[in-house]
Amino acid sequence: MRLLELAKKSLVFYWRTNLGVLLAVMIGTAILTGALVVGDSVRHSLAMMLTARLGRTQLALVADNRFFSAGLADKLAQELNTIAAPVLHLRGIVANSDGTKRANKIEVLGVDDHFFSVGADRNPFGDDFSEGIVLNEPLAARLAVAAGDEVVLRIEQPSLMSRDIPITPDSDLSIAFRFVVKGIAGGAEFGRFSLKANQIPPLNAYVPMQWLQEKLDRTAQANILLAAGDTNESITVERANEAIKKCWQPADAGLELRSLDRQGGSLEAGGFGDGWLELRSRRIFIDESLAEAAINAADNAVGILTYFVNELRCGDRSAPYSMVTAMGQSADSNSFIAMDIQDDEIIINQWLAEDIGADVDDLLELTYFIVSPMRKLEQQKSTFRIRRILPMEGLAIDAELMPDFPGLADVENCRDWDTSIPIDLDKISKRDEDYWDKFRGTPKAFITLKAGQAMWANRYGNLTAVRYSLRGESKENIADKILGASDPASVGLYFQPVRARGIKAGDEATDFGQLFLGLSMFLIAAALVLMGLLFVFGVENRSEQVGMLLAVGFGPKLVRRLLLIEGSLLAVLGAIAGTAAGLLYTRAMIYGLSTVWRAAVSGSAIYFRAKTSTLFVGASAGVIICLIAIWLTLRKQVSRPARELLVGDLKWQFFAAAPVSKRRFGLWTAVIAAVAAVVLLILMAAAEGTAAAGVFFAAGALLLIAGLGLTQFLLRMLTGRWSKPVTSLAGLGLRNATRRCGRSLAVVGLLACGIFLVVAVGANKHDPLANAHRRDSGTGGFAIFGESTIAVLHDLNTRTGRESMGLDDSGLEDIEVVQLRVHEGDDASCLNLNRAQTPSLLGVQPEQLKRRGAFTFTKTIQPRTKKATSQRSVFGAGWDLLNADYGEDVVPAIGDYATIVWALGKSVGETIEYSDEKGRTFRLRIVGMLKKSILQGSLLIAEDEFVRRFPSEDGYRMFLVDASAEKADKVTGILSAGLTDFGLALTPATTRLAQFNAVENTYLSIFQLLGGLGLILGSLGLGLVVLRNVLDRRGELAMLRAVGFGKVALKRMVFYEHGALCLCGLACGVVAALVAVGPALSSPAAQVPYLSEGMIILAIGISGAVWIWLATAFALSGSLLEALRNE
Repeated sequence: MRLLELAKKSLVFYWRTNLGVLLAVMIGTAILTGALVVGDSVRHSLAMMLTARLGRTQLALVADNRFFSAGLADKLAQELNTIAAPVLHLRGIVANSDGTKRANKIEVLGVDDHFFSVGADRNPFGDDFSEGIVLNEPLAARLAVAAGDEVVLRIEQPSLMSRDIPITPDSDLSIAFRFVVKGIAGGAEFGRFSLKANQIPPLNAYVPMQWLQEKLDRTAQANILLAAGDTNESITVERANEAIKKCWQPADAGLELRSLDRQGGSLEAGGFGDGWLELRSRRIFIDESLAEAAINAADNAVGILTYFVNELRCGDRSAPYSMVTAMGQSADSNSFIAMDIQDDEIIINQWLAEDIGADVDDLLELTYFIVSPMRKLEQQKSTFRIRRILPMEGLAIDAELMPDFPGLADVENCRDWDTSIPIDLDKISKRDEDYWDKFRGTPKAFITLKAGQAMWANRYGNLTAVRYSLRGESKENIADKILGASDPASVGLYFQPVRARGIKAGDEATDFGQLFLGLSMFLIAAALVLMGLLFVFGVENRSEQVGMLLAVGFGPKLVRRLLLIEGSLLAVLGAIAGTAAGLLYTRAMIYGLSTVWRAAVSGSAIYFRAKTSTLFVGASAGVIICLIAIWLTLRKQVSRPARELLVGDLKWQFFAAAPVSKRRFGLWTAVIAAVAAVVLLILMAAAEGTAAAGVFFAAGALLLIAGLGLTQFLLRMLTGRWSKPVTSLAGLGLRNATRRCGRSLAVVGLLACGIFLVVAVGANKHDPLANAHRRDSGTGGFAIFGESTIAVLHDLNTRTGRESMGLDDSGLEDIEVVQLRVHEGDDASCLNLNRAQTPSLLGVQPEQLKRRGAFTFTKTIQPRTKKATSQRSVFGAGWDLLNADYGEDVVPAIGDYATIVWALGKSVGETIEYSDEKGRTFRLRIVGMLKKSILQGSLLIAEDEFVRRFPSEDGYRMFLVDASAEKADKVTGILSAGLTDFGLALTPATTRLAQFNAVENTYLSIFQLLGGLGLILGSLGLGLVVLRNVLDRRGELAMLRAVGFGKVALKRMVFYEHGALCLCGLACGVVAALVAVGPALSSPAAQVPYLSEGMIILAIGISGAVWIWLATAFALSGSLLEALRNE
């Protein structure tokens, strides 16, 4: 008979034992495979989300607050041989018709049919693209509206120039419209469109692009361009950016090149002769990169910078609110500024000279405001000597020198100026009104361009116009020179590989397969231990058969091979069944993630997906692990002599004293581990935060080892010369526990390790309400966290700022607000399963947080020198690090622990490459890490660096409100009501912190549940040990019955024996766990689940007791006569 046939027959003959092994293998493989398939399902879901939010989009040009010609899309589509779609994107707020439901921070998308061609090829607008609004499913659900219902949409109103410039009006920040909902866009209608690598669905509202352009006075303009992937060849970023260079026009850069005659009047487009060309920007100020190219485009180019000044004073007479122009020096007649004029000299017109009684060589003082944060008006003065007085003719009366300042250029009467600069109408005389009526914004004074730029250049540009004398130069030639010398990226026109980033974000996302494998590790270990015990017991039951095979000539290797074949067949069959069961386990886990554990995935839908390769890996891993355990068992069992196996388990082996070296090994292990734990705690006594938690966990693990070592020593000691005659059933039971030290120690170790892990991990839950008022807590001591849809421009900490925002100052006197600038990117919090590629950035004034001592740093890098200081002195760490100098194009950043470690996969000291709004690459260096905080999800940089990198990001859209707990609700009500049109959403800081903590607490709950199941499985193993031990000693128990011991007494003796092992395991695990969770127990934010932890320990104890009693009762049932005869 061949070995395979013999193995099959043995499997059938010993089917009871083999069935238990098979079930244990199936459980272990099911959990292992199921955990891996959870990872497949999450990755599949993220890939589906990527397709849903991008459609066929491969590249995207995102100009944000800049606008280009929508026609650029058609040109690029032709150049790249693909589909390109322009989009007009703005932030908005929407409410249902009666205002009872409202959604802030929605994405308003002006689209045409090209957009849906790039997306899902299904247009929810149908054939009529002229009006109406389409909401995506999440937004419709938020508002509880359907097609045919009315909604009110409020959209931010783009400004020609930055809202941070005080001269810009702040009275038209948004505009509202009433719509009838035309349809609801699901995933099939590109309803999940988003360029951010977030799995949480966006809130999208789609409107016809042409309608939106007309309403916002942005005719034929867009600020996003989507390029679909070519079916024939991949469109690279380099190729796409080269295409922009070929196709762009001045309008795409926000430039206008127009013709002027000598008198300042307009000529026909493309005029020549003795006229001028003038270059202007829709953004008023021309970007420095474009300005440089414009100046170099012709030898006779003259740069112009016109500014609004508050006062021109000569002696005791003054003229209010006038334009002053700084011009480049030129020998030609296209500039007043001759080559020999000095930077401290000024030229004025005759009107001003008469108005203030000024003459040549008199001193003229200019008073003006400059750009400063929060639109604060910082007044400065400069004094010049009058060089010349111009007659009121020619260029001196050129009103075109004034830029199209919003609120000024289109006003008929100077008393109707709409600007945020405080205008004292009492200062405006009849003569000033006459000047405006006749000459409009014609400058009254002229200075050198160098002097003007020294006073008025800002982050938006240093010129308002460039003029060229038409001497044989054509308009087209000048435009080509300007564009040829400019980089489209410098004005935000560059493509980003959004699909490649999305794929990378999904590939680098949290591996839920490994995560659930870790969460299930003890359950898997318990199943493997159970399988090992069952197989060992099965082999021991067949010891006589093994002995017989050895006695009749089978070699040990051949017998081992026979048993290994049997084990392999069991492992393969169990793995196949376990793989099928693993799919059920996966569905159970996905159901949990969709219901009770939904916080772990931020409520996102997870779709089942099982890859064949994963199933194969899971099954193979299950087989290999089982075979290793079986091989280790067989190696020891078959190596015993045939005579010993034929006789059975010899009793003298049970009572033989262990060698002294083995007895002392456990003692020395216990002593060394305990001493190491104490030394570790002493040396690391000053550790805080995460470091302290790691130290205590390590100390707890060492104490667990010490406890197991001590248990081994005590078991060995009871078999040696220290043992004494026993006089009670309990003592006899304890003595019997030493008969199989290996089995006893396995039981203690399994229970101790399980209790340690479940209790130690479960105790790390956090309560966000604990000491939330403290500055070092996760709230930073702030009571309210807020985000707005439309930027707040003024300082909410001042009475003037609050009045400018229309807020009632009563009730807000004692509060302080830290206002942060926001550049949106990927969500880098634990609420995002994807690995954030371009995290959101927050601009903050570091001293505001430093002064409060807000939040707690867990780690920082070595402090460096301050920026812009003559003395390179070293300064303190913490928030000061944001002002440190780490080299050119290196920006220091601080982030939350979860953001840096989990969302970005970085650590303190590492860098992240980032692109500013002009396409320039810089590096964010992580200089500090915060403990869990409400700032999770973004990186913080200094505000001055923020405005330098992102000058077009106006105002503030995130707020930390410092108010007392008693006033928090009142302050929330006042701010919410007063800033409704800004889409301000305020939540208690503790609520926001709880949202982040919920993710970690959910994972801990999953671990507790799976660990608890593992412990119950482990207690089943305890019952098997009891059963095997009692069956091994049935003859001995029968002898005890024969000499007068009752069955109840014997049950109690066995219960004492194994109950002691169970209690020992629980005690070792609990004591070690209490040390490990020391920081959590002492933390004010700890949310230790004493009840659930206690219930788990109690359940394990009860489960162990039940299995012990059942196994004892089963083993002692029936007649013991046959066992007595064999004794």
